[in-house]
Amino acid sequence: MGVMNSKERVINQILGKEVDHVPLMGGWFHGVANLASIAGVSTDDYLQDPLAGLLGANRNLGVDCMIKPIVPDRLDQIRTGESLDESFEGVEPETLKEIGDRVPDTRDKILGAFDVHAVEAAYRHYFEEWMAVLGDLVLIPNFWEAVPDFHLYSKYGYHAYLGATALYPEAVGRMFWKDATEARARNEILVRLIAEYDLPPMLFTGGDVCNNRGPMCTPRFLRKHYFPEAAYALEPLFDAGIRVVRHCDGNVMPLIDDFVELGYSGFQGFQYECGVDPWQFSQRKSIFGRRLLFFAGLNVTRTLPYGSTDDVRAEIDYVMDYTEGGQGLFFFTSSSIGPEVPCENIVFAHEYVASGQYLRDRGADRWTLWPGLEIGSVEGAKGTSVHSH
Repeated sequence: MGVMNSKERVINQILGKEVDHVPLMGGWFHGVANLASIAGVSTDDYLQDPLAGLLGANRNLGVDCMIKPIVPDRLDQIRTGESLDESFEGVEPETLKEIGDRVPDTRDKILGAFDVHAVEAAYRHYFEEWMAVLGDLVLIPNFWEAVPDFHLYSKYGYHAYLGATALYPEAVGRMFWKDATEARARNEILVRLIAEYDLPPMLFTGGDVCNNRGPMCTPRFLRKHYFPEAAYALEPLFDAGIRVVRHCDGNVMPLIDDFVELGYSGFQGFQYECGVDPWQFSQRKSIFGRRLLFFAGLNVTRTLPYGSTDDVRAEIDYVMDYTEGGQGLFFFTSSSIGPEVPCENIVFAHEYVASGQYLRDRGADRWTLWPGLEIGSVEGAKGTSVHSH
């Protein structure tokens, strides 16, 4: 097989056709010093034009495609994100009940306030701007609003929101119902624009529904009130043959079947320290009968920051094994790469995947467990360092 360009590589991987090597995906990368080093510029030069520095680093890593990138622009920038209940004083479960009770009683009434033209104009601007910026790097559509907003804890706090899912499930369900109605209308627009702009037939979405132990609320609640609305919202994308990849933070193992049955045909993330076993994903097919896609490759909380290049190689080999040689795989990370990660591990990982060395050297010698961890044991993950075999 001859050398492919990035778009050919990305499209072939989505369609399940042969590729010269697994496509490399970028976009989630913190750390000005690392980005500047990989781009081959000083930190001062990087900070003069952070976006150019970020793109230079990704091109030097051989990246084929990107979601809308994080663009670090300060030397002290780190990954942060928190929702503290102390920030939501006075918000109670009854607050969400009142909001849910006020949701209009028909989808037509909800859409009466939906400005189709403004939404389409915003999406057009987004695509045109980022396609121009990325150039030969392929833009992967990434819209969290393609599904109902489960992150209501960031608006109302965990106490009020999760309490409401238990005390007033119908009211919270109506909030999801409203979100799904608007998300479906947005997705109908995205179906047209993805085709018009000749973008890859794939969309990355999904919110965190799990913490490190498992689902944040009962699976019964999710199955009755959230998953059906997510399926309704995503249906236009499914009908158009656009493959939808779901973000998977935390221990998502109890919900694997739900995700597949909902219609997702790909997954991103996987935190082995939470007891996640990607082999259980890889043995499934989507409800449309196709091999699942994976945005995966490196754990950013253990292997990448604290492992050696041998550890990095072992983890990549493991990922290659559960995808049967990289089928459906887009090489990515479990979350954003932090500034604490050694530059050599980042460079080695990308070079190793792009080389296709695994495909030539691994043969029948398969990994069956994530290196250094007994799969499925969250207790075993505590304090366990990654090591090479």
